[in-house]
Amino acid sequence: MDSANQDLNLFTSILPGMVDSSPETHHAKLNLTANISSILTKYGYDIFDCPIIESTELYAMKSGGELTSRLYSFVEPGGMSVSLRPEFTSSVIRFYVSNEAIHKKTVKKQYVGPVFRYSDSNQGLHQRQFTQQGCEIIGDPSIDSDVEILKLSLLALAESGLPKVTIKLGHMGYVRSILEDFDLSEALIGFTLSNLQVLSKNKSGIAGLAKMASQIGLINPGDDHQDTANIKTEEIPTSSLGRRRLEQITKRSHRKKSHSFSVEKYSEALESLSLFLSAFSGDLYNILNNLTADPIHKDAAEYFEIVIKASGNVTDMEVDFIVDCAAQRGFTYYTGIIFDMEYVLDNKSIPLGGGGRYDGLVKLLGGPGEIPATGFAVNVDSLLSIITADEQK
Repeated sequence: MDSANQDLNLFTSILPGMVDSSPETHHAKLNLTANISSILTKYGYDIFDCPIIESTELYAMKSGGELTSRLYSFVEPGGMSVSLRPEFTSSVIRFYVSNEAIHKKTVKKQYVGPVFRYSDSNQGLHQRQFTQQGCEIIGDPSIDSDVEILKLSLLALAESGLPKVTIKLGHMGYVRSILEDFDLSEALIGFTLSNLQVLSKNKSGIAGLAKMASQIGLINPGDDHQDTANIKTEEIPTSSLGRRRLEQITKRSHRKKSHSFSVEKYSEALESLSLFLSAFSGDLYNILNNLTADPIHKDAAEYFEIVIKASGNVTDMEVDFIVDCAAQRGFTYYTGIIFDMEYVLDNKSIPLGGGGRYDGLVKLLGGPGEIPATGFAVNVDSLLSIITADEQK
């Protein structure tokens, strides 16, 4: 091919992962996003707009390497490392952190606009630019805000005309609580949360995960007995104890300093977590019928029952709720409910969006402390593609 033809192809070929919208598709998108925005406004969510370009560090601090590898990043002429936004939550939290006047209020923000994430064919993804719409609540720790976010996500999906949807529900708070009861370090908890799928497969997952943790130095095969006598308990503020006893806090504090945790103790923690993941997998009513007497199991079952009953009938759309506490999108900053929205077509699952609670993100991004927050976002382009495909049949 000569250079003239090569130049012509560069000008006439659209970039991979990008699409040109027809007038019909464009108007359908405008109508759908306007209808969803109207619903969110009725629930008290103010519209939030933000730059398409943000500091790369903002996204790296939130998601670490889990999203950083998919960023469209570059150095702008002034020398700063910047990225096209891959989502809106980071910008919402940045805005909250930088406006001290709103820290003592419950803040509700909604947003809509293009986001950019690199993907290749090996990932089974083709969209590199898509329209994301959603909302965030900052400052409300109650289960009511979890229910509201899940309700709104279902109302948003129903606006597209979808006949049915599958919601996969998990809860990182209960998973974390089990691991914290064994005094695991934050690094070891993060490692475990990033490998829940490995653990949930079978018994060999426990041994395999323990071996992986040992190989990278998070645990050691020695005796995990620790002398806590010399720890100064007055250095630990009582307000931070939560449900754990002072002895548990001092022991964990010492272990963090010594970086010592045995394979045996870690395997015991994984065994307890594996039982929970196995129990909380599938249809809620089957889970309730086979519930154990473990207090954390009973607490989790009650939570899921409240959330599902409160949000399950907000639309005429058929909703299939599946509890799957082993499912995770790779983001370890979640601290409570986490959910994924999917449409199943010909045994193929099409992701539509998701949400969850992330009470530690405000502090992580430089805020005044751990502030409760939860939200959701939908992929508007995926919704429209499903509806268009159904109409063409």
